Amino acid sequence: MKKKIIPNLIYAVCAVIFEITMVMTDVWYENRNLPEKEGTSVVIFGDSVIAYAQDDTSVASFLARETGLDVKDLSFGGTTMAYTAEDSTLASDRNFLSMASIALAYSAGDFALPRNHDTKAPATEYFEERERELEALDLSKTDVVIIEHCLNDYHCAVPIGDLNSDSIYTYLGALRTVVDKIRDINPDIRIILVSPTEKWMPDGVNASEYDYGGGVLDDYVRAQREAAEELGVEYIYLYDLYDTAGYDYEGNPISGTEYTVDGTHPNYYGRELIAKAIADYL
Repeated sequence: MKKKIIPNLIYAVCAVIFEITMVMTDVWYENRNLPEKEGTSVVIFGDSVIAYAQDDTSVASFLARETGLDVKDLSFGGTTMAYTAEDSTLASDRNFLSMASIALAYSAGDFALPRNHDTKAPATEYFEERERELEALDLSKTDVVIIEHCLNDYHCAVPIGDLNSDSIYTYLGALRTVVDKIRDINPDIRIILVSPTEKWMPDGVNASEYDYGGGVLDDYVRAQREAAEELGVEYIYLYDLYDTAGYDYEGNPISGTEYTVDGTHPNYYGRELIAKAIADYL
């Protein structure tokens, strides 16, 4: 009999400790120190085109200096507008940081899903701090939302879909969901979609010629532009930005690729050019 009592007693003690631990964890979570909610003049949601630099040469920093506005960058590299398919190269946990997921988190007031990402993944060092900033942003007190999401949807062959769909696994379905959720929170907010800039593959092939499976980049940009008109949101077309620049600061003609570090991500001059184009529009 004694041999049975001891294991049962140990089990009972462990069960009590577990319950106490769970209660204390719940109490801590409910009372944890969250950053105070506050709005901003301009918030930018996007991918690594915006988030490539994290210093005073970032697009957001340039934009703040150009406009004198309070600009918050809440972009996450490698993310999309829509949720991506399971076999996508960017699926995994970054789906939780897609624009659709972020909009749904603001709508529900619950950021548990956006906090789920692989902290050991490359180029995510800034994610944890940015997720805290994400949760602290009060969209109801924010004036302008700029959304720069399109390029990775193209990379991942996300189906373009149509605006009548509410599927967040299609580009346009996710875009409509995002716009609806933001407007539910702040009907007076300005929503501005920004097109991607031109992209070149390592072999020099332009993205307007290469199809990953959902269409060429032009197809996504065209759908984005038409959706902006139908949804009644503003639109900044930057797809040919590098072509229209044409010259460096010394007046020498340069090609579009010279505004990027790898054919996709803008270098110092590319980031400054993007910021000035947005500032001119604003």
